[in-house]
Amino acid sequence: MPADAGARRSVKRFLTTDAGLTFLLISLFALLFVLYPLVEPRTITRYLLDILALLVLISGAYTVSDRRRVLFLCIGLAAVTFSLQILLYVSPDRFLLMLRVASLMLFLSVVTGAVLYKVLRKGRVTAHRVGGAIAVYLMLGLIWASAYSLLFIDDPASFDLGRPPEATDELSEVQTEGMGQLVYFSFVTMTTLGYGDITPKSDAAGSLAVVQALTGQIYLAVILARIVSLLVTRPEEE
Repeated sequence: MPADAGARRSVKRFLTTDAGLTFLLISLFALLFVLYPLVEPRTITRYLLDILALLVLISGAYTVSDRRRVLFLCIGLAAVTFSLQILLYVSPDRFLLMLRVASLMLFLSVVTGAVLYKVLRKGRVTAHRVGGAIAVYLMLGLIWASAYSLLFIDDPASFDLGRPPEATDELSEVQTEGMGQLVYFSFVTMTTLGYGDITPKSDAAGSLAVVQALTGQIYLAVILARIVSLLVTRPEEE
C-alpha cells in the first residue's frame, strides 16, 4: 500500500538522521531507569523487555545505515544473543550464560562504536548529536556491566554484593539478583560515586573497576573537547 510505503520511508528517514540518536537516548533511559526497575526479574515481561532492548540497540546501529556491514553485523550479533537467551530459558547452563553475556557485550561494543562514529564525525553540532553522546555513555556502562558479569558468572566471590557468595551461587540468582546489581555497580563506578555497598574482591574485578573509572572520565573530557572543536570550526547555524 502507498500509505505503508510512506510510513516506512518516514521511519527510515527519522532513524537515519540525527533524530535517531535522540530516540536511542530516550529509549535507553526509559529501559534502564524506568521499565527494568519496575519489572520482576523472573516474569515473562522481563523477557519481552530484553527483546525490546535488542531492537532499540539495533535502531542505534541503523542511524549509520550507510555502513551496511555494521548494520548486518549488529543484526547478526543480536540474533546470536537472542538465540542463546532462548536456549537458557530451555536449559539453564553457566557456560551458555557466559556465551550469551559475551555476545551481548560484543553487540553493545559494535553499536556503541557505530553511534560514536556518527556523534563525532564532521558536521553541524545539534542537540541530537549531544543526546547521542549521552547514549554512548549509557552503553559504555552496559558494556562494563557485561564484563563484570562474566567475572561474576565464573566466580561469584569476585564481588561482595553484601551477602555471602553462596547466596548467589545458584544460576538463577546469578542471572537475576547478581547481574542486575552489577549494572548498578557499573554506573556507580563510571561516575566515580563509589558508595561502597558493592566492592570488587578479585584482582581482575578491581583492575576492571579502575579502568572503567578512568574510561568514564576520559570519555567525558574527549567528547566535550570534540564538541567544542566542532562548534569553533563550524558554528551552529540559527
